[in-house]
This record gives sequence, C-alpha cells and structure tokens, in this order.
Amino acid sequence: MGIDKCPTKYLLTEMKLTVPALEIDPKEGFSSDKDIFKREQFGRNILNVIENINDELVLAIDAPWGEGKTTFIKMWRGMLAKEEYTSIYFDAFENDYQDDPFLAIAAEIYSIIDDDKESTKSHFKEKTISALKIFGRVGLRLGIKAMTAGVLDDTIFEETNTIKDVSKEASDLVDSYVNQRLENAKQDKQNLLEFKRTLNNLASDIGDDKPLIFIIDELDRCKPPFALAILENIKHLYSVENIVFVLVMNRTQIEESVRCEYGSGVEASKYLQKFVHLWASLPKRNDDYKHDAEEYLLNCLDRMDFVAVNQTRKTAREIYKELVVHYNLSLREIERSLTNYSLLYNMSNDNLPFYHQQMQVYLSIIKVINPEIYRELSNNSISYQKVVEETLLETLEINFLGIDNLLTFSLKCCLLSKEEMHEFIDKATEYPQDKSNMIQKYDMAKSCLEHTLKWMNTFSTAY
Repeated sequence: MGIDKCPTKYLLTEMKLTVPALEIDPKEGFSSDKDIFKREQFGRNILNVIENINDELVLAIDAPWGEGKTTFIKMWRGMLAKEEYTSIYFDAFENDYQDDPFLAIAAEIYSIIDDDKESTKSHFKEKTISALKIFGRVGLRLGIKAMTAGVLDDTIFEETNTIKDVSKEASDLVDSYVNQRLENAKQDKQNLLEFKRTLNNLASDIGDDKPLIFIIDELDRCKPPFALAILENIKHLYSVENIVFVLVMNRTQIEESVRCEYGSGVEASKYLQKFVHLWASLPKRNDDYKHDAEEYLLNCLDRMDFVAVNQTRKTAREIYKELVVHYNLSLREIERSLTNYSLLYNMSNDNLPFYHQQMQVYLSIIKVINPEIYRELSNNSISYQKVVEETLLETLEINFLGIDNLLTFSLKCCLLSKEEMHEFIDKATEYPQDKSNMIQKYDMAKSCLEHTLKWMNTFSTAY
C-alpha cells in the first residue's frame, strides 16, 4: 500500500515534527539525563585549568557546527554556578548588528553590577567612556575621513566651493587630527590603564576573588568584521587579570573569517594565536561501542515521541542508528533529518515492509546531507551507480537483518529501467519462482520511492 493511501486505522501515535529544545536550568549543571555525551569531566577539566592560572586567559572551545557546543556551555555555566563562579554569557551572533564590540562587551559587564552599588556603576561607566573616546568608532571615522578628500563628509562640500578649498580643508583636518593624537597620547595611555585597573578591580569584586568568566558563544556565525573586532577588543582592552574569556567557536570557520577580512594569503592559524592562549576540542565519542550520533539519535527519538510499538518501527530505528553512524552526521543534521522522517512517520501505516522503512530513513538523511543527489532522485535524472557512489553505499555495512542488501537492491529497482532490471534478474537467478519474487519486489520498491519522494516534496522544511 502506498503511503499516500494509508487508512486512518493504521496511523500510529503522532511523532513531533521537530526535536524539542533541551531545557537546561541555569543552575542545573551536567545532570545525568541531559548530559547525553558524558562531557561533565571535560567541563571539570576546563574549570581546573582556570583555577590554576592566575594570569589573564583566553580559552577557546573548538567543535564543528552543530555538535552541541551551546548545550555544553549551558550545562557548564550550571557547574560554574554550583562552584560559585560568576559568569556572563554573550551570544555574538545575536549581537553582531551592533556597531561597537567594545561597548557591547562593556554593557554586559555593566549589567551585572548590583544596582545598589551606584558609585561602582558610575565609576565603571566613566572609565568606559574615557576608553571609548580613545578607540571608539567616532574618532577613528573622523581620522579616516580626514585622510582623503574623496570620502569627506557632505558638510565639508557644503561649506566649500572649489576643489582647492576642499583640499585645504582636508589638509587642515589631517594636521588637526595628528596634533590632537600626539598631544593626547600620554593621557590616552593613562585613561586606558585606568580602565583596565577599574575592570580588574570590578571583576575581582564581582567574582569574590574568583575570576569573572566571560563566555562568548557563536563567534563563528558572526559577520567576519564583528567576530574579529571582538577578538581584537579582548586582547587590547579587556585582557586583564580576574577575567577569563571562554570563546566557543568552530576554528575552521573563524580562520575563514580571517582570510575573508585580510586576504587568502594570510596565515589564519598564526593570526588566531595572537588572541587565544589555549584551545580545547569538544570531545566526541566515535568508537565501536559508543557513538555520539547514535546516542543523540535515540535521545531525539524519545523527545519526539517516536514509539517503536512493533517490529516494523524497531527496524526503522535500527536502520537509522546504522546510517547516522555510517554518515557521521552532526547533531544538527540528525535533527534536520528527523524532521523529514517525522513527516513520513505520521503519514505511513504500521505494516510497511523493511525496504519501505529503509528507504524512508535513507531519503530523510540524504535530503539533508546531499541535497543535489536528492534533487536528482526526485527528478529521476540519476543513475543507480552514481547514487551508490555519491552516497557511499559501497562502503555501507549494516549488520541488522542484511539491510544493506535490501537498500541497494531497492535503489537498483527504482533506478534501473524495466529492461535493465529483467536483465539483472536473469543474471541473478535461474529459478522461475525467485525471478517472480524479484520482479514483484522491483514493482513495489519503485512505487515506494515514488510515494516517499512525493510526500517529502510536498512539504518544505525550514531549518
């Protein structure tokens, strides 16, 4: 029976369309039921490093996109709270609309000063303004505009009538700007020193003699200029004792941001070394006994109310486990593919044969990790051999009920013409009964692919 003709009596309990967010209380820490990947010890190791370093520290946690960095950080903040550390969480991606990273970071620190400490707030604000005057965008913009008449402010052109007047105005502005910078250099250094001293004392006071931990998340998703400006501000303005910066990012992507800003020839890794003292890689299990992708899949299925009420659904779950490991899916890719599968799950009946189940799971994943192959499958414009090669089915080894043979056979049924399939069957067996069974499976598999693609293409999921 095609999945678009499924009678209501066969429908199972509805499966949620998306994976519900994992709710983590700010003081919860690494609870046993939510610390799916057993990263508590990794979090403890990072805290041990912080506790044993008295100098200024910038530590970066590196992991690919979609590997649970933010979830880890939420749990780690709970650990920090239990250990009586004060922490600030700053989502750089949500804040990259701001013009000035310096002011954005200062505002976060200012916000955690107790309201009853009015003099402390006033003092920090005063020193922040002094520092901002030195490095703020307004002063820099004026200096840059004064360097060339080609980008002078419109008001200058309103006040001058000739190119000669414009050139003289530009020259005067340059002279004035340089003289001002030279005269104020000593005061600027003093203001910067006072800002850092104020920041150091404030962090010590807020943290009760423990370092203030400033976490900057999603740095790799920012616009490159904002991301790099944050790094430069941390180094030049916020690098003081009693503040530890923990940067959460995909190092590869940040290095791309460096090359985007400074050119492909720049050594991005060396550039980052100027700003980051220590790197730590988010641990990921990937062995024969435990695999994070498999663990996360099962957790997501539970949260989505997937019910393995019979052997058919158990088969689907086992196939999914094998494929997420085979394709080494990221956690985000697992979530996306499960949304595709949920659409099929809620439309399918309870008696689909194995090859229907495997096809649903396979297409749900391929649509996420290889959309071009999925598109060609939908358009019936791809060969069986290309599908096998491009989706790595040649190396697929599934030990559950010989599923690998069923999957490749089903695809062969779907993608070979009737004449090619009959030729394949003639070579595969000489027994009439076996040939008849294979022809029947060929017809059913072709129908399965058509119906599955039809339903998946009816809905466009937003990731």
